[in-house]
Amino acid sequence: MKHEDFFGNAKWLEAEDVVRIPLFRKTFEAGKVKKATINIIGLGVFVGFINGKRISEDLFAPLNSDYHYRRMVVNGYPFEEKLNHRMYVCQYDVTDLICEGKNVLAVKLGPGWYANYEWDAYGRMKLCFRLTIEDENGIHEVLSDETVKSRKSHVVDCDMNRGEKQRHYAYPDGWLYADFDDSYWNDVVVVKTPETEFYLQDCPADREIRSIQPKLIYENGSIRRYDCGENISGYVVLKGIQGVYGDVTVIMSEELLPDGTLDMYRSFEQTVAYSVNLTYKPEYKPYFTWQAFRYFEVQGRALDVDRVVVVHADVPVTSTFSSSEPILNWLNDAYIRTQLCNMHMGIPSDCPHVERRGYTGDGQLTCETAMLMLDAKKFYKKWIADISDCQDRVSGHVQYTAPFINSGGGPGGWGCAIIVVPYAYYKIYGDAEPMTEMFDQMLHYLDYLYDHSENDLVTSDRPKAWCLGDWCTAEKPIAIPEPYVNTYFFVKSIDWILEIARIIGRTDCQERLLHLRKSRCDAIVRNFFDPATGNFAGNYQASNAFALDIGLGDERTMSNMVAYYEDYGMFDCGIFGTEILIRILFERGESELAFKLLTSKGKYSFHNWMEQGATTVWEYWNGHRSHSHPMFGAVTRYLYQHILGIQQEKGGFEQIRIKPAYIPALERAMGSVMTPAGRISVERCNKGGDISFVVELPEGATADFVYGDAVMKLHAGRNEILLPLQ
Repeated sequence: MKHEDFFGNAKWLEAEDVVRIPLFRKTFEAGKVKKATINIIGLGVFVGFINGKRISEDLFAPLNSDYHYRRMVVNGYPFEEKLNHRMYVCQYDVTDLICEGKNVLAVKLGPGWYANYEWDAYGRMKLCFRLTIEDENGIHEVLSDETVKSRKSHVVDCDMNRGEKQRHYAYPDGWLYADFDDSYWNDVVVVKTPETEFYLQDCPADREIRSIQPKLIYENGSIRRYDCGENISGYVVLKGIQGVYGDVTVIMSEELLPDGTLDMYRSFEQTVAYSVNLTYKPEYKPYFTWQAFRYFEVQGRALDVDRVVVVHADVPVTSTFSSSEPILNWLNDAYIRTQLCNMHMGIPSDCPHVERRGYTGDGQLTCETAMLMLDAKKFYKKWIADISDCQDRVSGHVQYTAPFINSGGGPGGWGCAIIVVPYAYYKIYGDAEPMTEMFDQMLHYLDYLYDHSENDLVTSDRPKAWCLGDWCTAEKPIAIPEPYVNTYFFVKSIDWILEIARIIGRTDCQERLLHLRKSRCDAIVRNFFDPATGNFAGNYQASNAFALDIGLGDERTMSNMVAYYEDYGMFDCGIFGTEILIRILFERGESELAFKLLTSKGKYSFHNWMEQGATTVWEYWNGHRSHSHPMFGAVTRYLYQHILGIQQEKGGFEQIRIKPAYIPALERAMGSVMTPAGRISVERCNKGGDISFVVELPEGATADFVYGDAVMKLHAGRNEILLPLQ
C-alpha cells in the first residue's frame, strides 16, 4: 500500500539538524469521543503517549525491515543489488485515551536500526502519524505537519547493541500533558515521504513478558552485583529514591569470572547510564533497546534495583516436553529460552546482544523447530517477507541477513532460507501461500548458485564475501570443504523445490531441475567420494551425513559414519552438520546413536554446557563468545518428531503419523505440540520388557501409529498401546 492509504495528507517530520534524539508534541481539541484510531510510524523506534498514557504496550515499534533504498559500500564495492523495501504502520485504538477538550500526542523517538550510526543508517529519525477521531461533530483528523513541536530528548545517546544514556536533568517535566508550555520548543522540518511500500503491522511486537527478582550476590560501597538465575533478554528496572541524585550505571554480562566479577568479554559493551536529578521518578529503564544477560552490576547509589523484566516478541510457548533424561529436559528448556531471547522486532536473530541480526543461515536452521514449539505463525510470516525482500532481483542472491545488514555467511546454508522457511511454514501451518508466491524467487536463487559454480561445484559468492560452508565446528579450522557443503545445499534446495512444485502444481521446471541435480551429485562424487573407503570428505564433521541426506554413497558411507560417532561419542560438527547428522541417524534407524549423542557427556556436548551452568544454547561447542545462540538448538524438534514420534505426511498435520524411535535406554518421555488440527500428545514408558504409549489426538483426527513392525490406526481422543520393547 501507499503512504496516502495509511496517512492521507500527513507529512513526514524530522527534528532540527542539531537534535539527534528528539521528542515531539502536538496538541489538539476533541469533542466527546466515540472512536479514535491512530496510524503511526516513528523511525527508528518510538514510544507514543496521549495525555500521559502510552498508546500501546508494544516495545521497539515499528518492526525492523528493509525500510527504503540507501547507499552502501559492501566489502569495498558499492552495493548495487536490487532489493525490495517496506515499512510497517502501527495502528492502535486510542478511544479511551482522548478526553473532551484539549489533548496532546507526545512521541519519543530512538535510533533503532533505522538511524543506528554503527551500521549503514537509512537516515535521520522521522515521524508520521494520522489520528482519526469520531466525535459528536463528525470525523476529523489530527495529522503530523508543521504545527508539531520538537526538542532534544533527555535520552542523550542510544545504540541498539551497546545501550542507552539518559540525562534526567534535561527531562522536560510535564511534557506528556496538554497544559505543558511548549512555546520555547523548536519547529519541525518537513521531509520527503520515503519511497517504499507500507504494510499494517500484524506480527507479535516485543512486550514486557515477565519479571524476575534478581539475587544480590555482591555489595561493596557503591557497587552492587546481581544474578538473574537465567540468561535473558530484557532490561533492569531501577526505582528512584526521594531526595537522592547522582549518576548510576548498569553493566550487563552473560557470565562471571572466577573471582566473581563480571566477565566483560561477554558483556559486549551493554551499558545503561542514568544521570538522576532531585525530581523523584518511581521508575527508570531503557526506552529504545534491550540487553541480554544473566548478571548485572549497578554502580552508584542514586537508584535502587526494583526488578528485571524479560522482553521479547509476545510469542507463547505451545509445546511441552519432559523425560527421564535431565539433559533432554535441559535442551528443550534452554532452546525455548534461547529462541525467545532472539525474537525481537519481527526477526529471529542470531544472538540478542553482539549482532542481533536476522541471519538467514541461523534462521532457516531453527525455523521449523520454532514453529513447532511456539505460536509463531504471524512472526515467521513477517520474516518470510524480509527474506523475499532481501533477494537481489537481478542475480538471485539472497543476503546473509534479513532485513539486510552487511554480514558474513555463505551461498548455500544462508541463501537457501528463501526455500526452507516458506516450506517449513507450510509443513507446520498447512499454508502454501508463501511457497506459491515465492516459487519463482526460489528458482532464481538456484540461478545464483549455478552462476557461482565451477565444474558443477558451488565455489564462490559475491566479491570478497566469506563463502562459508558449515560454521562453528567443534575444532578449528573448519575441515569440511566449503564447496562440498555449498553444493550439498544446491542439491538439497533442488529436492525441496521439487517437493514444493508437487504441492503447488508447478510441473514446468522438473526436467531442468533433475538434470541440474544429477550434474551436481556427479560433481560431489567425483571430487569428494573415496571409492576405497566409501567416505565423503574424510568422514569427519558429519561429512558422510551430508552425502547420505541427498542419496549419495553406499552401505559403507552409513556404517563408517555410525562407527565413527560410536567411537567419538560426541559432536565434532558445525551448525548444519549437527542437525543433518541427528536427523539422518533417526531417519535411518540409528536412533540409539542419535540418543547417545544428544545425551553425550563429552567435551563437545549439550551436557557439557548444562554442567557449566548454562541456561541457554551457546554459539560454539567450546563456549567461545555468545552464550545465547539458538542455532545448535535446531535438533530440539527431534525430541518431538522422533523421540515422541509426532510426525506428519501432509502439511498442517492433515495426515498425522506417530512413529516413536527405538531407544531402550530412555525410560520415559512425554510431551505435546499444538497443531492446526489441535493438540497432539504422546507419552512413552518402558515397563520391563514392554513399552507403553499413550497418544491423545484432537477431535476429528486420526493417525497411523508405527513402532518397529507394529502398525495400527489411532482414533481421536486417548489411545493406549502396549508392545514388546524389541
